[in-house]
Amino acid sequence: MKPLNAVTDPGPGRRSAPDQRDSQPGSTGVAALRDRSSRLLSGSGVALLAAGMLMVAATFLHPSQETVTTIIASESRLVAAHILYTLAWLLVLLGLPGLYLAHRRGMGPLGVLGFVGAFAGTYLIAVTGNFGFLAPVLAKESPAVLASVNQYLPVLVVNGLAAITFLIGYALFGIAMTRARTLPRLAGLLVVVGGPLHLLGFGLSQLVSPVLWPIAVFGAASLGAGLAWPGYRLWHPASRANRLRPDRRIAA
Repeated sequence: MKPLNAVTDPGPGRRSAPDQRDSQPGSTGVAALRDRSSRLLSGSGVALLAAGMLMVAATFLHPSQETVTTIIASESRLVAAHILYTLAWLLVLLGLPGLYLAHRRGMGPLGVLGFVGAFAGTYLIAVTGNFGFLAPVLAKESPAVLASVNQYLPVLVVNGLAAITFLIGYALFGIAMTRARTLPRLAGLLVVVGGPLHLLGFGLSQLVSPVLWPIAVFGAASLGAGLAWPGYRLWHPASRANRLRPDRRIAA
């Protein structure tokens, strides 16, 4: 006959059941955190995808040269282009942190420098680009003031700082992208080429000849594609799953 306590005493397998139940809340919390992280990465990807298309459209719309005559004649195109640029740079600022965080291990220290430079350069370009909304008013009402503002030393310093930070930032960030095994190497090369060419083409068309404006268009297309491509991979679930596997191998 079995002793009485043998009926009430659970075996070793049953004794571990409460421990398993106790571990479930923690597992649920981890799963919820991963789900939120996945949604943030998807949002970053959508932002970069949209930004890439908007910056190309904005460059096509923008007049090839900004003089008093061309500003007045192309006012609607100029304003529309700067609206699209403002939206594009805002979306880049929202999406770039997600791209960096998703691939930071593969980018290494150069990725940190590139990310900070690209983020700061994008912000400064967005701020200085808002002058495009004031230019039509000044061109009509006071052309002399328009010329004076463009030659004002603080404006020149801020514009120069924005251009240098943008150029160096995206060049470094693109190089870091080519080193990350979790990103297409071509996407990094497009960023390396596109960021500098976009601003150089813009400056050359203003200072030398509007014939050089296609350089700015090509640069915008290259930079936009280089950001939109990994943005799509962050947004698309299958691509994101494929990206996470090699990222874990790098972490190991």
